Amino acid sequence: MFHLFYTFIMLTKSAGTGEHRFIILIPARDTEKLLGEYRAALFAKGFYGAYSFPPAAPLAELSRPFNRDELKELAVNIRKLTMAHDGKISSAESDANTAFGGLSFFGPKLDLPAAEKTYPETAKRKMIRSLFPPVLCAALVLLGENPLPNEVPTLSFRAAALTNMAIGPLPDDRGEALPYSFEWKMGEPVWLPAYKKAKA
Repeated sequence: MFHLFYTFIMLTKSAGTGEHRFIILIPARDTEKLLGEYRAALFAKGFYGAYSFPPAAPLAELSRPFNRDELKELAVNIRKLTMAHDGKISSAESDANTAFGGLSFFGPKLDLPAAEKTYPETAKRKMIRSLFPPVLCAALVLLGENPLPNEVPTLSFRAAALTNMAIGPLPDDRGEALPYSFEWKMGEPVWLPAYKKAKA
């Protein structure tokens, strides 16, 4: 499963000026086929931000990245949120969360409820805003540009990882930002604890 994250890191570039930082949750390969098909369908319908963000759920916007201990604590806390659902994170409907630059994250809404102690105390000063309940980003969209579709794939997965991510505009040869074109950089992933171990 680690190969999925290694590919992301190697294929993307470092974000530059105007970057935004997020903590993201990336599902393991369970969702890869369904989400990939959904993103392709969105792009075909004119949602050109379908490949502008990795297939991940932003959990919070940050002023500074979480350190590894903070990521591990957050991973344990998120696993605890899944315990009432047999360790699974699922989706059944679509939603949109504010992203940046007038854009929004659009995609399947994950059933992770906001909880007061989800984020580590030491990391809260680094947070600009929380994005719970999170959306598994299938596309960056400009609300009002196209009617958002109601259909959304039904997803369910146990394995997932957290990582820091920075994203910024990708300029053209004249240094001007291109619409829906971004470059991003991700850190090393921290996996959610295995469900059976967390349950014991």
